[in-house]
Amino acid sequence: MNKQVCNEEITICEQKKKMYNLSIVMFWGAIWGFMEATVGYALHMLPFRVPTGSIFFPIGYYFMQKSYKETKDLKSMFHTAAIGASIKLINLFIPGTPLSKVINPTACILLEGLSVTLVFKLLKHREKAMKFIHTLIMSLSWRVGYYIVCFAITIPLGLMKSSSVVNKSRFIEFFFVNGFINSLIIYAYIKILSQIPGKINKERVIKYNPIISTCLFVFVLVVQWLI
Repeated sequence: MNKQVCNEEITICEQKKKMYNLSIVMFWGAIWGFMEATVGYALHMLPFRVPTGSIFFPIGYYFMQKSYKETKDLKSMFHTAAIGASIKLINLFIPGTPLSKVINPTACILLEGLSVTLVFKLLKHREKAMKFIHTLIMSLSWRVGYYIVCFAITIPLGLMKSSSVVNKSRFIEFFFVNGFINSLIIYAYIKILSQIPGKINKERVIKYNPIISTCLFVFVLVVQWLI
């Protein structure tokens, strides 16, 4: 009898832990989606061109590592990216929106999540600290994945023109320039955090709640729809 009660308590604790982790993932994924929607909209409204590709991956990295730090689960980073990417899909229901305008950012966010998760998993397995080469691998690998998606799916389906992908200047900017800048930003962030004393670096504890996280997710969906 005692064993059965103990097993039930363990099951309840595991369910609560899963629900709590889901709240964390949904919270940071929604914040990521909100940043993509609002900051992206603001940057595109500027009278001059801003290379958004050099900004959003470091932002996404921050939210993914926050989820991982809170849950201690590597999969939470990809799940956070999946939440952020799902917010983009609301644009499928907006008449007149080109399919490529939905698929491209969605694929990019998912690939970013995959690349970060795999690098973290490799480092955890080998018990190594993050170095610049690792941030560079993260930044470039998801871009390789993006080109694979373009040539395997979007271009054959006629959702994109090959000229927009094989354009030399765009390739150099997207792959090399933005990729390198992203790596520097992320590595600088990691190094700065490592130099801050533990007491100063102590972050405010957030009390995650499934209802609040869900409401936040719905709110960001509405924002994405309106923008």
